[in-house]
Amino acid sequence: MADQNAPNSHLRLEWVYGYRGHQCRNNLYYTAAKEIVYFVAGVGVVYSPREHRQKFYLGHQDDIISLALHPERVLVATGQVGKEPYICVWDSYTVQTISILKDIHTHGIACLAFDLDGQRLVSVGLDSKNTICVWDWRKGKMLSMAPGHTDRIFDISWDLYQPNKLVSCGVKHIKFWSLCGNSLTPKRGVFGKTGDLQTILCLACTRDEVTHSGALNGDIYVWKGINLIRTIQGAHAVSIFML
Repeated sequence: MADQNAPNSHLRLEWVYGYRGHQCRNNLYYTAAKEIVYFVAGVGVVYSPREHRQKFYLGHQDDIISLALHPERVLVATGQVGKEPYICVWDSYTVQTISILKDIHTHGIACLAFDLDGQRLVSVGLDSKNTICVWDWRKGKMLSMAPGHTDRIFDISWDLYQPNKLVSCGVKHIKFWSLCGNSLTPKRGVFGKTGDLQTILCLACTRDEVTHSGALNGDIYVWKGINLIRTIQGAHAVSIFML
């Protein structure tokens, strides 16, 4: 007669193949230990090229779609999809959870970014308002929240030289945000006659209130404050996904 008991064994994750590039950007980084951090499905992967070895972060319950690396390049923040999505901040050395941020976003977390000193984390949700939240991630406390835009947001970045300024961009818009206390207020970028109203896919903030952005048509748009001051036409023949 066959033994009806379950075998005394268990499955162990040994290797993760591939990389999620589809509908995700800014999600591949070198850590301080010169390991590579990225994600596939619901797994955060830390790969050592030197040892050809992977470590796995398994704190998510659904697919990860966003990632940010702390300025000290040890801690990682990842956001997932789902009805009640959450953000995990975890250690790339130990692959252990440091903080979980939840109960705000719905549908998914599209974008994440740490500020310059790594004390605050900004997130963008996939809800109908594309809600933007600023967190004191160590305390698990939300500092500020505001509707992001009526259309999809593709990227968000802290200004490197103004600690309470952020920039977000997406479908035919770019917004420049000011954080004062728990108030997060936007000003829309003014395209004027310098360039066509474009879907903006990515951002890079530089000094003196200058922001570079990559457009759907392959141009680079350069902003001073909220105004478009010049375009670099034909920078790429196709859309610019990352700067």
